[in-house]
Amino acid sequence: MNIEMIPIDKIRVSDLNIRAENYFGDEEDTELAENIGSIGILQPIIVRLVGDMYEVDVGRRRFLSARQIGINEIPCIVREASEEEAMDASLSENVFRKGVDPVTLGRAIKRRLAVGDISLSEYSRIIGKPKSTLSEWLRMNDLSQAIQNEVQSGNIPFTYALKVARMELSPEEENILADESRTGGFEAFKNALDRVKEGKEKRGAPKGLLIVRINFGLDSQDYEALKQLSDAKGVELGDYCMNILTDHIRSSNK
Repeated sequence: MNIEMIPIDKIRVSDLNIRAENYFGDEEDTELAENIGSIGILQPIIVRLVGDMYEVDVGRRRFLSARQIGINEIPCIVREASEEEAMDASLSENVFRKGVDPVTLGRAIKRRLAVGDISLSEYSRIIGKPKSTLSEWLRMNDLSQAIQNEVQSGNIPFTYALKVARMELSPEEENILADESRTGGFEAFKNALDRVKEGKEKRGAPKGLLIVRINFGLDSQDYEALKQLSDAKGVELGDYCMNILTDHIRSSNK
């Protein structure tokens, strides 16, 4: 493995780097720049020669930190790689980091699947993450840009973003939720999400509702009591009712 010292003005961040468009300059970035200023760059960045410039596939923050503090040249590992290999390297570097938001990961995976003839199952094995996790990151692409912005800023947690994606709301409804998050914070967002969920239940019979009300004929008070029991168990209402019936049938046949 050869390490070359390359002038920093001959290097740029690759468009294939999954964090190419991410903001640089927050507190962690500043700390990294100060650390590099004190002890230098201990781990070389990985670059490819594209035209007359070297593009950073791995080591974006190290490169930007070095450039910010005025370092003239930087240690690099120069390698030949296809676009797919460059994208894999960038994603593999970032996929296990806590600071990388799920929207950025979802966009990177969607782009990677689009440029290569590869299935999600195959790609999950390549980068060492479960297919279910990759699928959840991909769902971030289904959200409106406004919601994505709130997820990237940390205002809406990933678990709640998934809930929104699974509800399949209209862009207008998602934008309302994003506005609540941006202006009122997480609690305002949660309250707005509850109102949207309640409205959808009234308009369109949620899972389990037809089984309970039509077949059993429960009035609204009994239905709500049953719903509270299922919520306490952490089980969908239809599944809860099915479990009760199944247990009753089995105990009756003993």
